[in-house]
Amino acid sequence: MGDRGRARRHWLYWLYALIGALLLVVAFLLLYPVRNTPGFGTDLRINIGANLIDIVLAALILQPLILFFSRNAVRWRNRLDYRDVIARIAAADDRVDIWKHWTGLLENQHEPEFLAAVRTALDRGVRFRITLTDPSCPDAAERARQVAPTDAVALMRQNIERLDTIIGGLPSRHRALFEVRISPVGPAHAFYRVDDWLSYGLFRDRRVSESSQREVRVRGDLGELALEAFENRWNGPGLRDLGEHYRMRLCFTVNGDRVEHDLKYIAHDGEHWVNVHPVALHQAFHPDHQASVPGDGARHYVLAEAAGDTHERIMALYAAKYGPDPGAVLLRLHHLG
Repeated sequence: MGDRGRARRHWLYWLYALIGALLLVVAFLLLYPVRNTPGFGTDLRINIGANLIDIVLAALILQPLILFFSRNAVRWRNRLDYRDVIARIAAADDRVDIWKHWTGLLENQHEPEFLAAVRTALDRGVRFRITLTDPSCPDAAERARQVAPTDAVALMRQNIERLDTIIGGLPSRHRALFEVRISPVGPAHAFYRVDDWLSYGLFRDRRVSESSQREVRVRGDLGELALEAFENRWNGPGLRDLGEHYRMRLCFTVNGDRVEHDLKYIAHDGEHWVNVHPVALHQAFHPDHQASVPGDGARHYVLAEAAGDTHERIMALYAAKYGPDPGAVLLRLHHLG
């Protein structure tokens, strides 16, 4: 919980203590004048005993039941209200988590208000974790098929581009609080979490924001299950930050000369294809070249061209990730065993 939330909770403790003290004083002032009334002591003991029994029953039975139903209450909505999500983000104290193929918060009609809310929350130290889907992965193509004619792949690519722009415009003190990771697999369900509030929806043959949504508490049973799924994906293998999503670094060696390039790439069937146009054309097509990936140990590669159907497929995936680029020259990293 953020500093603001802890301060508010600390203040409530003192308020409750003050109210309790005032009630004790009032009770004393009401009872003191009638202390000599016949049977006063007996009646007082009976009432105190009955009240203690009520307190025990309330504390052991009623309060746990009320808390259980409150924690596990589910509120159904017909669709996701983006303005409500933005308002919650603007008032957040602790954290915001989003897990989607793409989010409407970054589309034109909502982005200005969303960005203003993000900046307000970051000023208070709120942490953001956003996971979106790689538009060149199979799950992105499947989601696009489900929601056609909506161009889901273009929306995923646009979301990632806008997040990259947003991060580039953040002051340095805020960048560590605003984390974005790109997943090569789609989410289990649409997921928006702001502090203790969580909304999630299941995928249908339309946009999730236009489908029924479940709003629950993060500390409830359903909320904890959804949050556990998000945490597992956030900390799981395969996720890349924005820099790793857009570029991979290759070190070329040609006749003893070494040069490094950051190249656009796609991953397909466990292999990587890099665009060597225009900066690495000379090294990539030199007959004596070798390539290596910094941090990948002693593994060495050569770059190989694709033929026929494979080339068309690779170009289509590249266009999904980066947009159309007729001049791209995509070569496969072939490991030298």
